[in-house]
Amino acid sequence: MERLGCRVVFLPPYSPDYNPIETAFSTIKLWIKRNHDFMEVCDDSIYALLVACSQITPQMAQSFFTSSIYL
Repeated sequence: MERLGCRVVFLPPYSPDYNPIETAFSTIKLWIKRNHDFMEVCDDSIYALLVACSQITPQMAQSFFTSSIYL
């Protein structure tokens, strides 16, 4: 990674304030709660999870990193 010009920074074991995936998980869980009816009728749990994950736009993903001091 460093040869490619990337800087590797290790985080403390559990630090949600510095971990963008925690914000993504929170966003996905909120979408699932707000779309409970869809989740109830969808008979394919993998598809339902993919739909929930697809709600995260590239702009949202970038903001998760920006708010966690990465960018």
